[in-house]
Amino acid sequence: VYEEKKIEEAPVMFLMDRFGYAKTIDLPTFERNKEAAENESRHMIQVMNTGKLVVFTDTGKMHMIKVMDVPFGKFRDKSVPIDNISTFSMEKEQIILAASQSDLNLYRVMFFTKQGMCKLVDGGEFDVAKRNVAATKLQDDDEVVGVEIFREQKTVVLQSVDGYFLRFGIDEIPEKKKAAVGVRAIKLVEGDTVSAVYCLNYNDPAMIEYKSKQLELNKIKLGKRDSKGVKVRA
Repeated sequence: VYEEKKIEEAPVMFLMDRFGYAKTIDLPTFERNKEAAENESRHMIQVMNTGKLVVFTDTGKMHMIKVMDVPFGKFRDKSVPIDNISTFSMEKEQIILAASQSDLNLYRVMFFTKQGMCKLVDGGEFDVAKRNVAATKLQDDDEVVGVEIFREQKTVVLQSVDGYFLRFGIDEIPEKKKAAVGVRAIKLVEGDTVSAVYCLNYNDPAMIEYKSKQLELNKIKLGKRDSKGVKVRA
């Protein structure tokens, strides 16, 4: 009888670059190469080697990846496209958030869409065995522009293509099921869409560059969900 050797459970660092190429390395290797890893990686997640990772995409899907399927080795070892080890397709969708699946059980997840919808979902709803599920319901021609794990953030700022900024309290966002569309976060003028989402703490200056100038997001007047926001001029 052949008895498969039990894998020793250990923490590893998952690294993925902006092209969707991924690998895992042990924590001492990560610490020795931390600066290079931060410069080269779009996603860095500490996870158990026996655990699972999830990626949320602009199409409203969540794809599950087993950490054991990600190549493990040295820092300069070759990475593999996550398309090869999951149901994710780089040609059809873009990654909005990558996270450890076990972390989601401790928190709620915020969703924001291009057409200005939002909701909170209990992270336990994403503890599934399936390789992919619908993470949220989208209306026609809508797509996800922001997914955030709700930890200690207090306010959210939505930025629109036409230059409107709306800042409001996260406590105004209701909790819904993952199969729900959600509620309206911002009133958009015809033809306008949400282009960026920023989740902030009160003491976070959160500076962004807007039309070649520095804009401090926490200085934007606090408004209410489902209002128009303010137009920021250059």
